[in-house]
Amino acid sequence: MPRALILPTAAALALAACTIGPPRPLSVSLTDTTITVPMSNGTTCTDTAPPGAATGWTGRLQGCPTAYAYTVEIDDRTNPVRYVLEEIFTALGGPDVIAPLATVTITDSTGRTRTFASPPPPEN
Repeated sequence: MPRALILPTAAALALAACTIGPPRPLSVSLTDTTITVPMSNGTTCTDTAPPGAATGWTGRLQGCPTAYAYTVEIDDRTNPVRYVLEEIFTALGGPDVIAPLATVTITDSTGRTRTFASPPPPEN
């Protein structure tokens, strides 16, 4: 290989190596019993909360090409209006209409963490 091509080729390979990594989580959808995470490569990862996980839970996302650990921390502070709406929707057969207030932290196989809010904050 001519010397003039060695440096540009090495630089291109180094840049390509920087972009290689596990797919990243794009968002989080949370109910009282499930977590759903669409990924940057088009897959959707999910998991189910263990029974009695009232204040949060941890686990590994299922259906992902690589391992992703996650933690769900439910905000248990009571908002009276939210509580009334949750009771109404549950009585009407829609217990998952209002997403739990929670912070979800997802850690990929390289140790990088990403944090999401549930429900997501409104966009301006």
